[in-house]
Amino acid sequence: MKAVTVAVLLPLPIGLLTGVLEQLDLISLSGATYREWVGWGFIAYIGFHVLLYRPVALFQASHRVFSTLALWLFGGQVSSVAGGGAAAAKKGKGQKEAPQAQGSTLVAFSPYAIPVYTVLVCALGWLGGRLWPRPLVDGPVSFLIGATMAFHWLMTADELQRQRERWHIETYLLAISLVFMLTLLAGGVCLPWALPEFSFLKALAEGLLQAKAIYASLVQQLFF
Repeated sequence: MKAVTVAVLLPLPIGLLTGVLEQLDLISLSGATYREWVGWGFIAYIGFHVLLYRPVALFQASHRVFSTLALWLFGGQVSSVAGGGAAAAKKGKGQKEAPQAQGSTLVAFSPYAIPVYTVLVCALGWLGGRLWPRPLVDGPVSFLIGATMAFHWLMTADELQRQRERWHIETYLLAISLVFMLTLLAGGVCLPWALPEFSFLKALAEGLLQAKAIYASLVQQLFF
């Protein structure tokens, strides 16, 4: 069932990504589109991550902050998506494993689903656009949006990969698909703060059309 769920969900984030990129491609700045600015930031962070340094402490700091917020909102007590991180540590010291509260899976998964630094960059872009001329702000903000999104995806993939040995492959793929889709939704909702010309509703509508086309193509290939 998890494998089927992955197969059913996969066209949705692909379509949504296409819709977001197409909307960014319609807005230009200094001879380049916002899509290019975001892409440059995305590629720059990948090179930094692979060749120079992985800012694990920065990711863990945002993870702890959002986990605390999610704990306050939803309840539960865990330290990883797989569950029982803190409890397992206690058990290793000879103590009994504490029962986990309801909603702990939601608490554990929520920090991965929200690109915290992308949201902060969008908020700073909104503030900067009111303090300085937009042409001076939009380029660096777009670059940072791409960089922070790459940071969140790569660091989340690294974190989930460390838990991979405790999961079946379909569970891992399902987690990756959900993170990809939910971060796109969260980032897309916040993009108009920094880039007022960007329309999340149009991106969402275009993404659903693209996903529908993918579903139709798959059905045609499989059954006709």
